Formats: sequence, C-alpha cells, structure tokens
Amino acid sequence: MAIYERERILQAYQVRKEKGLQNCYSWHQKGTLHAIQERERVLLSMLKKTLIDLSDKRILDIGCGNGGTLVPFSLYGARSRNCFGVDILEDRIKAAKERLPSMNFVCCSAVNMPFERGAFDLVTMFTCLSSVLDNNIRRKICENALAMLRPARWVLVYDFRVNNPSNPDVKGVRLSELKGYFPGCKYYSKKLTLLPPLARLIGNYSMVLCSALSVFPFLRTHRMTVFQKPLQ
Repeated sequence: MAIYERERILQAYQVRKEKGLQNCYSWHQKGTLHAIQERERVLLSMLKKTLIDLSDKRILDIGCGNGGTLVPFSLYGARSRNCFGVDILEDRIKAAKERLPSMNFVCCSAVNMPFERGAFDLVTMFTCLSSVLDNNIRRKICENALAMLRPARWVLVYDFRVNNPSNPDVKGVRLSELKGYFPGCKYYSKKLTLLPPLARLIGNYSMVLCSALSVFPFLRTHRMTVFQKPLQ
C-alpha cells in the first residue's frame, strides 16, 4: 500500500478513536444490533449458496480489526486454527490476538500479505475497501484477495455502496466498480443495512420499525457481494 494512503488511514482511525466514535457501533446500540443481525442473516444465505461446510475451510479476513468479523465463522463450523486476519492497525491486531488466541492474526498491508497464493477457500472484507480512497490501491487489494484463493473459491465483500457525507475518510464502493475489480467472476449481491444514523435514532424505540424501513432499497446503505474465482 502506498505510504501516503497508509498514513492517511492510520490518522483517520486515530482521530475516530480520540473522538470515541467507535461507541456508535456498540452492540448496546439497538440500531447497530439490528444491522449486525441482518448482516448475519444475509451472510448465512450467501454461505448457503457457496460454502455450506466450513469445517475444513481456510478463511482470511482482510481488515479484520479486533477479530470480531471472524467470530461468526467459528460459530458456523470453521476451525479457529483455519481462521486468519490481517490489519494495518497494530493496536487492533494486538486486541485480536488477546481476544482470540486460537486464531491467526498478522499486522500487515493488504497489498503485501505473508501468505502463499491459493492458500484459502474464503477471503472476506468487511467495510475495508471503503476506507481506501485510492482506486488503484483498491484494485490491488482485490487482486491480492483473488490470488489468495484456490480456484473456484469465494471472496465476500460487505461495504458502503454510497458515500458518507459526514465522513470524508470513506468512499462508497459501487457494484460496477466491484465487478471491475473481479473480472470474469460469477457473483451474488444484495443491498442491506438501514441508513445507520436513522437506525441509531429509531432503534432504541422500535426494532420492528427498523425492519419495516429496511425494506426500502433507497434506505439501504451497504451491499454484500460474493465473487467466485474462475477455475483457471
């Protein structure tokens, strides 16, 4: 990853940490809980179409943070020793190692990962690409994600599909853009996640209302997409 982009991302996350913005994503926020539960339902439906049995599958999470996005896969049958995560934030990797000592975590850039090509069955990226503003680096990350996969295996991307006007440090990822990063790949895609500020506002009053509003596509700010690597 280019030094300027790496430093920009590190600075952006430090500012968020100092402002305590991570509290917006606490499970104690019912709007956030609604989003997590919906994401898990969609994730399970995607896995049903792709890799039903995870017991012998190797999983790599790019931009893993403190490891939280890997935990569901262990609940779905993946073995902890087959779960790997990478992130450029040292404090998050340290937290992941302390929290999930039976999994494998490495502090490194997504464009220079210390793994053999074709070593994984599933590569995931949860709100990773939107943190990268340089399209060329985004493309390189996706190329590396594909390179990490065995033939006919899957990349799963969950991310903003629109820009966040209140946060200039992230940029939405359009489906057309994603398809360009994974040329020749079969894919499934679904819009989800109620507009987060709206979900946080009404979630404490009515989770039912969150679900009702989520049916409107224009209020869904994220997209989950799985891409299958070609056989050759």
